Amino acid sequence: MSADSFSILFTAWVMLVVAMAAPGPNLVAAASTALGSGRRAGFAVVCGIASGSFLWALASSFGLSVVFTLHPPLFLILKVGGGLYLCYLGLRALLAAWRNVPGAIRADAGALSIRAGYRRGLTICLLNPKSALFWASISAFVLSSEAPSIVIFEFCLVAGLSSCAIYGTYVLLFSSELAQRIYRRAMRWFEAAFGLFFVLVGGQLLVSR
Repeated sequence: MSADSFSILFTAWVMLVVAMAAPGPNLVAAASTALGSGRRAGFAVVCGIASGSFLWALASSFGLSVVFTLHPPLFLILKVGGGLYLCYLGLRALLAAWRNVPGAIRADAGALSIRAGYRRGLTICLLNPKSALFWASISAFVLSSEAPSIVIFEFCLVAGLSSCAIYGTYVLLFSSELAQRIYRRAMRWFEAAFGLFFVLVGGQLLVSR
């Protein structure tokens, strides 16, 4: 693999890590499960999210951009739907911050099994508009590296492992008693930050061309 190809893939990986670390439905699912059901269920959700990230990486790197190029209305539908969904999450979080009640990140009412946790993480990641739009936009960038197929497949594996590491860290944080106490005290500001971010990203999706 050439130095240019490596540079492009490394840049794509950095973009990926930043996108994963930013607030989104995946983070909310991992943190909420850790708060309500503990680390085991939280890590099961993380494994589901990591599997979903790997599948998104495969789909985008090996053909998703072609589908959107051939059928532009599909991308428009995905963009509008994703924007509305993120705005909905954002407004709900801002309302929770205003009322000072649990919002986007809240402890689950009932404990999740390992299987249910994995299924939750996988489903949320695959249906996450943030994931869909990110991978749709990065697919052309990854393919422009002109790296061999095996290298792109390895990049997809790294994407899944990175997802596991990032959201696993959130699970460790939100499943600790200290983090829970901090979150309860600063819950209002956490929700306000999440809500503002969701609304800004969702609004950007709706107005962008």
